Amino acid sequence: MPRFDVDLCRVSPEHYITGKAAINFPWPEATTGGWHHLSYWDREAGQVKVSLAGIHYPDTSAYFGDFGVIDASQKLRRRGWAIDHGIYIADHFRAAADMVLAWAFGQSKHCNVELSDWFPEDEDQCYILHLLTSATDKMSDSQRDRIKQWAQSQLR
Repeated sequence: MPRFDVDLCRVSPEHYITGKAAINFPWPEATTGGWHHLSYWDREAGQVKVSLAGIHYPDTSAYFGDFGVIDASQKLRRRGWAIDHGIYIADHFRAAADMVLAWAFGQSKHCNVELSDWFPEDEDQCYILHLLTSATDKMSDSQRDRIKQWAQSQLR
């Protein structure tokens, strides 16, 4: 099964864009996130490479509700994308939290989320750590331990 979609057909509020495509979505007012948007959002070629919550990533709504899921349809239209339905994207905080939870729920030893890469301000790093910590009461002991281990690695 592919780890991403190459169009926006399946995007919905429940299956919003998350992961690296969301981290690299350029929100003009944001100081967070990645800078490789053309790897995921190539309007001139009419191509996207997006991961969807509940399809390519776990459904994390039980942990975060709809927090950080934004209707980006207007922003995409203003950038020249032909959009015929609502396009929902995780903000940078939600996308990173989804990525960390996907790792915590899996078996990989290494989490590929390094907060300092996408959140240069200490305040932003504390915010996402708080967001993740608020979700740990709904996790298994092993998942909670993995989140704690990862969080400690981010504070070094």
